[in-house]
Amino acid sequence: MRQTVVCVLPEGASLFELSTPSAVWGSSRTSICDVDVEFVPCTVGDSPIVIEGGMELAGLERLADHVTRCDLVVVPTWPITTRPVDPELTELLQLAHHNGAKLVGLCLGAFAVAATGLLDGRSATTHWNLRQRFESEHPDVGYEPNTLYVDAGDVVTSAGSAAALDCCLHLLRLDHGAEAAARVARSLVTAPHRSGAQSQFASAPPIEIGDDPLAKALSEAAERIETISGVDDLVGLAQASRRSVERHIRDRLGVSPREWIDEQRIITACRLLETTTLPIDVVASRAGYGSGATLRRAMGQRRSMAPTAYRQMFANPHNEQ
Repeated sequence: MRQTVVCVLPEGASLFELSTPSAVWGSSRTSICDVDVEFVPCTVGDSPIVIEGGMELAGLERLADHVTRCDLVVVPTWPITTRPVDPELTELLQLAHHNGAKLVGLCLGAFAVAATGLLDGRSATTHWNLRQRFESEHPDVGYEPNTLYVDAGDVVTSAGSAAALDCCLHLLRLDHGAEAAARVARSLVTAPHRSGAQSQFASAPPIEIGDDPLAKALSEAAERIETISGVDDLVGLAQASRRSVERHIRDRLGVSPREWIDEQRIITACRLLETTTLPIDVVASRAGYGSGATLRRAMGQRRSMAPTAYRQMFANPHNEQ
């Protein structure tokens, strides 16, 4: 039976955001694995849309013409920073879901899916940079920070661009089998399957230093994280009160001081795993862990993989010790 996959593009979307689902379900890819998929790019309205860069994208169909017969509706993005989710889109997504379609919100498209109310009481994810806004606008949805995508069965959400590709391959794998997903992945030169439980590797926001002494202290702490044992060390570097340091980290970065320290340790360890051939115990020491065993536990909890597996996947082959 032919599967119909509808991709809904908003005004201002980029070609890259269209190309991700198209690369998995479009005819040029699905012919590689011989699956019967109709891929339909749509808009909410009747007119052509202008995408990123000022290009006009014509030839798109109307979402309303497909909501009663599609199997999958993918929203690859939504310009949440410039305008709210279109109420007409919300209604059409609800109608498609009511008629049996699975809804997929890739990256900021998760905001559009969450606006339907179908994620209330469930877990979801989106790009880490808009976590606070997502949690504020959708308090009844459980945000998952350490995951690439969340498959809730009839509603699926993913993190940023690379995770969106992982999510699409995961869905192709569910509907058409592991071999089909593997063939498409090989054609894209990417891994055929990454677990949704794997962390978003860029989960900690960058530190904006400027003239802020507290931000400068955090930057220094991140550079020598192996010497930072707790919040008191951050207080000493900042030469400020413990309350000020805690408030600064929570308000600016959205995490507790302990969470920030833990993430800086992981970031340091991952950087060393990517750029050096140092033994795991040495990497652990330089990242502030007491032993390789402690690093392995931390990597398992925060990156869902062992240090050696991370190194195999991300290391530069020309690394020097």
